[in-house]
Amino acid sequence: MRISLSSGKQLLIILLMVACCVPVVGFSESFQSNVEAGEKTDPVVVNHRTKGADVFVECVIPNFTFDKQNETQEYYGSIDVYIDGKKHQTVQQAAFILHNLPEGKHTIRLDIMREDGGRYISLNEFKVEIK
Repeated sequence: MRISLSSGKQLLIILLMVACCVPVVGFSESFQSNVEAGEKTDPVVVNHRTKGADVFVECVIPNFTFDKQNETQEYYGSIDVYIDGKKHQTVQQAAFILHNLPEGKHTIRLDIMREDGGRYISLNEFKVEIK
């Protein structure tokens, strides 16, 4: 099999493109909660990773959107983030970073809220430790 110089350059470009697409944040922990969404039960997946004093969180929520313009999803809303039992912030996206948490162990809870203010689901808490 012969590989021409131009094919080699194309292969190098493809390898660089793939290498650049590798996620910077690899999530080390995740959990699933089942939520009744419509007539079927789908799991909600939450991935999280601690890096320094920051916690990276990613949620996959079936039949739910944060984009008010997306009418294909059944529900629209936001996530209320609680740290150690106190409301920390409301986010309008599935992936977010909790910055500069103080040193120590923390319990994080995510409440998925509908636009009308009602709770869509309260997810299981997860624990992180900032060293």
